[in-house]
Amino acid sequence: MLGTAVCRVASRCCQIAARNLSVRPTTVLPRLTTASSFKVQTRLSSVEVFGPFDPPKQLTFKEVEERVLKAIRSWDRFPADKATLLKLEAIFSEMGFDSLDHVEIMMAIEDEFAFEIPLTDAEKLKTPKDIFKFICEREDVFE
Repeated sequence: MLGTAVCRVASRCCQIAARNLSVRPTTVLPRLTTASSFKVQTRLSSVEVFGPFDPPKQLTFKEVEERVLKAIRSWDRFPADKATLLKLEAIFSEMGFDSLDHVEIMMAIEDEFAFEIPLTDAEKLKTPKDIFKFICEREDVFE
């Protein structure tokens, strides 16, 4: 008796589910406007580069030098009293920076110029001038 009742309930549930699935609400989709209602955009012949971004401009020696020094100064643990000593010829070890400071400076340079410096090359860069030369060679900066 219990088995037949379960079968009837299950059968009724299946019928209700099938009926609900077969009845779908009708929706009215909005009509698309015709192409004639859009404004036609024309490009001027003077436009050389189109798109959302302009191509990157060529760096100059002065810009690379300024950005290298700016990246080192903007390093979060850069001592304020050493700001006057920071020149291209300054040596990091003579300024009191250890190997961890050197790694953090390299990370600041990588953030500034948006590329990664390989570890083998980073170990050779002991002065801001070395970093300057490395970036100029990598980015093909020639004046």
